[in-house]
Amino acid sequence: MSLSELTHGDNEVRVAAASAGRDAGSNVDRNAARNTGRIRPPAVAGAFYPADRTALKQLINQQLDYGRALVKQLAPRLPQGTPKAVIVPHAGYGYSGTTAALAYALLERGCSTVKRAVIVGPTHRVAVRGVACSTADVWSTPLGVIPVDVESERKAMGLSGRDISGAARMRGGDQCGGDHDGMSAGVDGAGQHDNPHAEPLRSGMRARSGAPAPAMIVNDSTHAQEHAVEVQIPFLQTVFGPDLNIVPLNAGDARPEEVGDVLRALWGGPETVIIISSDLSHYHPEAYARQLDDETIVDIAHLKLPIHPRRACGAYPINGLLDVLARGLTPAQHETVRETSRETLKANQASGTRPAVETGLESEHQENQAGLHAAERHFDLRLLGRSTSGDDGVVALAGEPRPAMGDPDEPVVGYASFAVWQEDNDQEDSDDAENAHGDNAGGIRQTESSAESSPESSAERRNAGDAAGQSDGSCTSDRSNGTDRGATLLKLARISIREHLGIDGDSDESSESIIARSPWLEESGASFVTLTENGRLRGCIGTLEAYRSLGRDVAGHAVDAASRDPRFNPLTAAEYPLIDVEVSVLGKPEPIIGPDGIPVRSRDELESALRPGEDGLILTDRRGRRATFLPQVWEQLPDPHDFVSHLLAKAGIRPSYDWDNGDIECERYEVTAYAER
Repeated sequence: MSLSELTHGDNEVRVAAASAGRDAGSNVDRNAARNTGRIRPPAVAGAFYPADRTALKQLINQQLDYGRALVKQLAPRLPQGTPKAVIVPHAGYGYSGTTAALAYALLERGCSTVKRAVIVGPTHRVAVRGVACSTADVWSTPLGVIPVDVESERKAMGLSGRDISGAARMRGGDQCGGDHDGMSAGVDGAGQHDNPHAEPLRSGMRARSGAPAPAMIVNDSTHAQEHAVEVQIPFLQTVFGPDLNIVPLNAGDARPEEVGDVLRALWGGPETVIIISSDLSHYHPEAYARQLDDETIVDIAHLKLPIHPRRACGAYPINGLLDVLARGLTPAQHETVRETSRETLKANQASGTRPAVETGLESEHQENQAGLHAAERHFDLRLLGRSTSGDDGVVALAGEPRPAMGDPDEPVVGYASFAVWQEDNDQEDSDDAENAHGDNAGGIRQTESSAESSPESSAERRNAGDAAGQSDGSCTSDRSNGTDRGATLLKLARISIREHLGIDGDSDESSESIIARSPWLEESGASFVTLTENGRLRGCIGTLEAYRSLGRDVAGHAVDAASRDPRFNPLTAAEYPLIDVEVSVLGKPEPIIGPDGIPVRSRDELESALRPGEDGLILTDRRGRRATFLPQVWEQLPDPHDFVSHLLAKAGIRPSYDWDNGDIECERYEVTAYAER
């Protein structure tokens, strides 16, 4: 009998959800004393998970046992300590429970420390603008009741006097390990207010002006039948026990920085864990769903904002977490950030100043690269595992292949678990975030790699280093010296990896000395670095647009390809002699001009203007959805119409979409590559 059959059997409806609420009340633990009368009863017990207390316990323990076995396999590759945040799926336990259990088994490391869980899910039923809490003081499940940290909700909305934002705590140096004041006061007094006469939360309330979390609202309707938060609570009750308090939130339409500021306001210290609830793609044929999900996983792992709701139903909560990882715990300054220009970024680069935050759809790469610097100074985001509803509960661990597909055409839902560790020691702002020796090397926000299930993406990965080109004009003056430059780029990439692995070289040559003696490496450039081992892809990371010197870009991406491609385990010193290195240098993207001398405005014009085998193509719509294919993808998709269709799908746009009004911005670029073999 498969794991899926076991879990589906336990998932049958035994009692109505309302009865489950009454049953939960009969199982009251000592937290019930905190109940002030406003209870949110279970809405999906008996549907998404068993309504019977005993059956639910058995199922969760079974899935946690499975998760613990996976954690044991992953442990040597994971950081020590309890994750600060996880991303987990929220489908029925029979489908996604094992994927979620992988993350919850890892959170057991904090069973004696964690006292509060901030749970953020999407809105499947009642849409809202902002991030909504409810008026409930207590949530109920078949395992009992669990109190809400109402006081922290009030503080985040500016309804209490003390600033409990994560940034304020970090500035004050309070790590919540000693006296329980500030954020922890709410934890110990969940469901109760510092001021017993404080006005209770009412549906329809909004955060006050100047509140730590300006996007927070109170909305009971969006919570009434929503499952995304609810399905996480029985796992949390099992892992952390009766002393846990929760902050249940539904994130509706909101910018990443708005959701991010809610998380910052509730971030706390080691007593708090952040739970982001999201599935991935929905109801695509499994072969295609795996492709989409693996591309989304790469985007999440690389902090590529924004994740689109078509790729992950919990995109708004995910984007909020990625915003925190990208910007750090300092609250976003919305208006200043949105007005940041390309010129400001260039001025900062020219002066050697690294901006703390860059956002806005006008420059997706600026946003993501600035995010990388902030994230790598403070956080470590790791993929744990992935699956689909068609995998019978079998989870493919990070770096390992997925199980064989039963039916590639079966519509499925995708799932993945991630974990985030928060570093104890902050690096100084003066650290060189682009040094190829350190963890801050690289800038991966436009990776052109995804999982092996995609034929076009496989070609893109496999050939990323087989052609080459100019980078923002930096190679124009050296056409005659292309071979020498290629050899220099390959040596730079290999030595950067060697230094990262701590391997002694045959000479005193270093990545810094190579850059120092080659002035052309100081010119602006964009690159991809591809690693192969015995002809098989081992890592591929790069950027589309130049934002730093070519030398720094190649050195950084070499380290990234070796250590940060989420599809593979980090390269080891033992593997170093076995890899082959390829470096691709990308030309500057330019608008595709039609025969009338103006940028193409329709799909027909685009397909007529494309040069098969030569053009790399970038498509961007007015909602900011963006994707690219390298020129090598033409080998698999030689017909322009098919090439465009697949690229539209990669961007999350309907493959058959036909436009004639300039809705899609179309850019082309060329690449030139240098390979060791």
